Amino acid sequence: MSENIELETNPSWSLKTERHLAAIRTAVAGQEDRETEARMEVIRHKPSDQEERRQKLIYVVAYLLASKEDLTPEEVELVLRGPTSVQGH
Repeated sequence: MSENIELETNPSWSLKTERHLAAIRTAVAGQEDRETEARMEVIRHKPSDQEERRQKLIYVVAYLLASKEDLTPEEVELVLRGPTSVQGH
């Protein structure tokens, strides 16, 4: 992938996952492009804290297991980026 993909914080995490789930349902009806766009929105999401980072990882892992799809190396990097320090420790 030659484009430079950056993490995004807006819209909210819950809205991005809702859009992705809706797009998955429509992909069954032949609208795969919409699902791909929504999946990338989830992958590009920049978690606001450790809890949201954990939720993102769980969501993406569950999606990958259910869909049996792979991520590109760039997508893996985006999924793993985000807050890494635990506050108070």
